[in-house]
Amino acid sequence: MPSRTKALSTNDNVELRNKQHFLLLKNPNYFGIQDKESPLNEQFKPELELLYNTFYEELTCVSYKPDIQRLSAIVKVKQGAGYSGGPCTPGSKEYVRFYVSYDNGASWEDEGVVNFDIHDFGSTEDLCYEVFKTFVPKRRTCCDKKPVLPLVRGILSWNQLPPPALPFWPPIWGNVLDACIQAAPRTGIICLLDDIFIKANVKLDAKQFDIIEQELPPLEYTPEVKENYTLEEIVKIYGKDIEPSRKGFGFVSNTLFTKAAVSAAQYSLLKKYDLDISAIIDALQQQQFNTTYEEVVCVGLNRDFDTLNAAIHIKRSAGYSGNLCSKGSQEYLAYYMDFGAGWVYMGTSSVTVHDIAVPDGGLWYNAPLKISLDPYQKEWCQTGRAKVRVILSWNWVPPADPNWVAPWGDWEECNVEIKPLPNGVNPGQLKPFIELLGGMPVDLISNVTGEANGLHTLGFTAVESPFGGNTTLRGRFFNQNTHNFRYRIRVIAPSTAIHSVMTPVKIKTDTFGTISPQITLTPDANGWMPYLANPSTNTFIVDDLFGSYVPSENGIHFIKVEFEDITLGGVFYNSQWVAFKADVHAPDVDVTITSGGGDCGDFPPGSTISGTYHIFDNDSAGMSLYITPAAAGTTIQIDGLATASLSYGSALFPLPNGGKSGTWTLQTTGATPPCGYNIWIQGHDRTIVGSSQYGYYAYMPKGFCLG
Repeated sequence: MPSRTKALSTNDNVELRNKQHFLLLKNPNYFGIQDKESPLNEQFKPELELLYNTFYEELTCVSYKPDIQRLSAIVKVKQGAGYSGGPCTPGSKEYVRFYVSYDNGASWEDEGVVNFDIHDFGSTEDLCYEVFKTFVPKRRTCCDKKPVLPLVRGILSWNQLPPPALPFWPPIWGNVLDACIQAAPRTGIICLLDDIFIKANVKLDAKQFDIIEQELPPLEYTPEVKENYTLEEIVKIYGKDIEPSRKGFGFVSNTLFTKAAVSAAQYSLLKKYDLDISAIIDALQQQQFNTTYEEVVCVGLNRDFDTLNAAIHIKRSAGYSGNLCSKGSQEYLAYYMDFGAGWVYMGTSSVTVHDIAVPDGGLWYNAPLKISLDPYQKEWCQTGRAKVRVILSWNWVPPADPNWVAPWGDWEECNVEIKPLPNGVNPGQLKPFIELLGGMPVDLISNVTGEANGLHTLGFTAVESPFGGNTTLRGRFFNQNTHNFRYRIRVIAPSTAIHSVMTPVKIKTDTFGTISPQITLTPDANGWMPYLANPSTNTFIVDDLFGSYVPSENGIHFIKVEFEDITLGGVFYNSQWVAFKADVHAPDVDVTITSGGGDCGDFPPGSTISGTYHIFDNDSAGMSLYITPAAAGTTIQIDGLATASLSYGSALFPLPNGGKSGTWTLQTTGATPPCGYNIWIQGHDRTIVGSSQYGYYAYMPKGFCLG
């Protein structure tokens, strides 16, 4: 979307950035952020229209990798200052919220928010950051049907969380970017049934199709993947729309790159279809990039997961060696990094592409590569820099040459920030380290109370939050470069001494961007499991998962990860102990009708109905009272206050930390229709549940009749 930014000097930009929080507190519409239809426009007048400002940061690419369901965004940070502090300060945050539309923008679904920390680095060069989230499309079709090509929207916003369910929200500092992606086709027994339905002339809409698929047992069925087009099929299908050097590439590439002799059979086959091998090779030997079909547009580093990624723009509908029911072709990305002493080859990943009728703007793919940056990470607070180059090559694996020119493809460069080592890990030290517990960065968990405060990786904000349910541990074994370690998770619960977690761990490995099927690690009698990461072969654990622990009692717990060198035997390496508070219970809630006939009583229209309530929990967050079905004209008061809800930390309608009990009244009017109703209490606490949800929830209804 276009910038609506008044021309400002650099000093003015910096001053506004530094004062943004206070300006918005005084006037939530200071920058003209509210929609013109919003009631806030009547109460708060814009003082400066400063929206979609990309002076400091810009969202440059949004892309998707269908097979691993990775939705990615790359953000370019353009200035050396203006980010609220240096590397040893909290700095500020860059947020990206994703929306997805299946109807070309007529409606949008909120897919959540991701973020990364940013600081004042004093750099005069742009820095490129990658963020991602898992996205499972809600709509898919089998490979022989019309493909599902959702439209994705990314909203970048500096230091202000983009609100949920507002796909047209305008950021002050940042921008909005749309891109079309491809959903992976359906597989499994549903596709076999689909063919049967078609033969039986039974037509199902997408919703019915989804319901049937959900109800089917997990039967195995793999539809046949067709081989790629033969040369005869390529010539026939592509005709004159695809140039000879593209059509014949697969048949001459080996000759071109290995300098092998052209066989008589190859020559005869090409000649049969009027393809001149000399002309094809001449076209491919021009040593210049060709971006007619594909182009790499952005490259960045996900510094939290040490992953390089780039966005590939697919521009044409044909020329990719087959449709979605075929093997298609590969777009290869070879990554190089320069840490100051020349280019270092980091590895190659790829993504599969097919002949698809592309929408306007093309399709956007990515191919991430997990890497090890341990040798280049500096001590805590000392960030590093490197330059990244990525070479895109269609259907031919690039050689380990940073200056290689692909006949089909190109390259892209950007500078990246290398995250410093965690506080407590020294350069070169062999040290396991827990970085995330329950999805919270460990530096946001108090080592005294065990409670979390701050932004969760899934976008919600923890406030004095304990943990419950399946609590994951994620982190890394720094400077480990062999394959001879085993590990176990050790825990101290309030009522037990140190012991091993015996729960099996389900992981996947990532080797040069190829994700393995799920692997189950089963602890032995002492809790040991094999550690499958091996940086020397570019094999890593997906999402850096160590495992998880489900607490069974309330109170402070301590947890760590312990490694043993199998080769040396008896040589152990321990992570830090992480303290965390557990809360394993939902709030205790109750609502009772005490007036008139009490619970399940009858009341005349216009009655004032009253009763009592309670919510008890050591970490109460909020409670609300409401009636179902909703009835116009009714109002609820709690403890004489004109509110239907109480919140922890609220100055106006507070809820104490441990909860409370009290009274409520429900005022009906003559306009309230006679009916059977329920008065509900809903309460929730501040627990991070299952590493992904904010709060345990509890409900209770009591019925009454009005009439």
